[in-house]
Amino acid sequence: MESIIKSLSFDWRYCLAQIVLFIVLCLVLNAVYWKPMLAHLAKRDKTIKDAYDSVEGIRRDMETLRADYQARIIKIEGEARTHIQQAIKEAQAERERILTEARAQAEATLQQGVQAMESEKAEALTSLRERMVAIALGSVDKALGRSVDPGTLRKTIEQHVAARN
Repeated sequence: MESIIKSLSFDWRYCLAQIVLFIVLCLVLNAVYWKPMLAHLAKRDKTIKDAYDSVEGIRRDMETLRADYQARIIKIEGEARTHIQQAIKEAQAERERILTEARAQAEATLQQGVQAMESEKAEALTSLRERMVAIALGSVDKALGRSVDPGTLRKTIEQHVAARN
């Protein structure tokens, strides 16, 4: 084994010097490279965590706004339904009022028509009686001559015609 070690020209001094240099290099790299790199990575992790927290906060705000928006929409729809129902009730009440007025006007017009017809009927009957009395007077005059009192005869004929009706 010694022959192998001598053939490799292994010197403990160089090995120890290299170990010391390696440790110094590690310390220098730690101070110059690793600490700033780890600080940068920690800062980056914090930035990413803050971004995720911000996104989560914004998401919660959006959910809150969405819930508020939906609540407002439901409220507005409820108010709209209430207004529509109220308008329908008002329209139905107005319809009933108009129908009642129309029925009253139709009834009044019908009553006026009935009264006019009864008035015309009474006038027609009066006119017909007067003609019948005149015809009867004329017939009696022709049949009997002028010997009968026309006033008394007229009263008798009128009473007889009125009793028939």
